[in-house]
Parts: sequence; structure tokens; C-alpha cells
Amino acid sequence: FLPRYFETLDEGRDILPMLAPDFSFALLWATDEGAREFAGGFDEWAGYMAQREPDGQRHHISHSLRDGAIEVVSGWTTRHGDPLGTFTFTVELDEDDRARRLFAARTEAFGGAPF
Repeated sequence: FLPRYFETLDEGRDILPMLAPDFSFALLWATDEGAREFAGGFDEWAGYMAQREPDGQRHHISHSLRDGAIEVVSGWTTRHGDPLGTFTFTVELDEDDRARRLFAARTEAFGGAPF
């Protein structure tokens, strides 16, 4: 799921069909200025997506694990090829392989280096 999700997101295509009707999320995003949590359902997701700066951003997966309906990945992001952040994503999928719950953490503290 997550490789397809990142590809869809990075290409600027609509990810909403990939989310379950009962979707909820929590994202902890840390930058040099501090950390911020985004959490909730579809309304809060729209707010999070509106504040993103996706131009030139790409997600790269270094490690991936899936056990049943749970998938976990770690990796890094780049913007126009330059290192940006290090991340971990966990998703719980529904019976239609859509994200029911999504948790992610991302930091710039490691200079975009993957684990």
C-alpha cells in the first residue's frame, strides 16, 4: 500500500480514494523550528494537505514490512533531489486495502538520511 500511496502523492494525483470511510490519522512533523502534530479525520486531513509544500518532493522507502493489515515503512524525502527529512509511516488497512488508520513521524534532524 505505502509504495503506491507515496507514488500517487508524489505525482500530485488524488489519494482520497486510497482512504477508508472511517479514516483517521496522526502525523508528528518536526522541522528546525519545532514539532507539530496533525491529527483527526477527513477535515483535518484536508487542512494538513493544504499546508504541505509538495513541489519537487519525493518519498524514498529504505525498509518495509507488512503483516496482514498492518504496514510499516521507513525512509527519507528529497526536494528536487536534495535531502529533506527522515520518516516512519505505519498504516492499518481495511478489507479493501484502503488506509483506515495512519500514523507517521518525520524529522529534519538526520538531514534526510534513511535508517
